[in-house]
Amino acid sequence: MTLDVLICTIDQGILGVPQVILHPQEGIRWVVSMQYTDKRFLDQVPQSLAERPDVLLTFLPGKGLCRNRNNAIRHASGDILLIADDDCRYTAEGLRTIIKTYEEKPYADIICFAAESYDGRPMKKYPTAVKTYQTAYKEGYFPTSMEMTMRANLNLWFDERFGLGSEKLCAGEEEVFMKDAISSGHTALFVPTVIVHSEYETTGSRLIGHPRLQRTKGATFRYVFGKSEAIWRSVKEAGWWFVHKGANPFPILYNMLRGIWILQ
Repeated sequence: MTLDVLICTIDQGILGVPQVILHPQEGIRWVVSMQYTDKRFLDQVPQSLAERPDVLLTFLPGKGLCRNRNNAIRHASGDILLIADDDCRYTAEGLRTIIKTYEEKPYADIICFAAESYDGRPMKKYPTAVKTYQTAYKEGYFPTSMEMTMRANLNLWFDERFGLGSEKLCAGEEEVFMKDAISSGHTALFVPTVIVHSEYETTGSRLIGHPRLQRTKGATFRYVFGKSEAIWRSVKEAGWWFVHKGANPFPILYNMLRGIWILQ
C-alpha cells in the first residue's frame, strides 16, 4: 500500500514545509497544496521541494483551509491519505505504522491516531484502546486534522463552510467531516498510536475569548447533532465555562446560538 501525506499551507508557510518532509521512502509521497493571497508568495517556494520526485506541488489562489485540503485530496494518488499541516513532524516509523494498521484492519475506511506536542505531551486525553470512532466520540474524544487518515477511494470532502479562512466559521471541519463519513456508511476507528508531533495548542482552549469560535462551536453542534440537541449542548458549554473558568456565560451562549442560526 502507498501513503500520500497531504500538507496544506498558505503564503510564507511554504518556507516551513521542507522541515516536515522526510527523506525519500518507497511508497510515501508528499502532496503540498499551497494557497496564496498574492502571487509574490509563489517566488518563495523552496527549490528543494521542486527538486524532489516524491513531492507534488499544487497551487490554489485565495483562502480557506477546507478548500486547500480538498485541493490536496483531488491531487492525491496514494492508497491512504494523511492530513497534515506545515508545522507537523513525522518519523519514518510513524508513517509505516499507518500503512501497517490499514493492512491489519482492511475493514477500516478512516483511522484517527494520536498526536503529541514537540516535547512529548499528549495533545489531548485519548482513549487507551482501539475503539470505533462513534464510541470514542461519545466518550469525549474529538478529532484533529493531523490525526486523521483515510482510504483514498471514499469520495469524501471537507465542508468548505467550516475551517480557517472560511467566510463565517473558523473551525469544526474535522467533526463535520467525520459526521459525513459515518452518515455515508464508512467504518471509522480510533487507534491510540502516536503518529505526529506538533505545536501544543487546542482550539477549545481559545473558546473563551473568541466570539467567532463560539459561533463555530454552535454551528458544529447543529451539523453533528441537529438543532434541538445543539441548543442544549450550547447551554451546557456556556455553563461549563462559567462554573470552571468564571466566564460570563451569556455572551458565549449568545454567540453559539448565532452559530446554530447561521447553519439554517
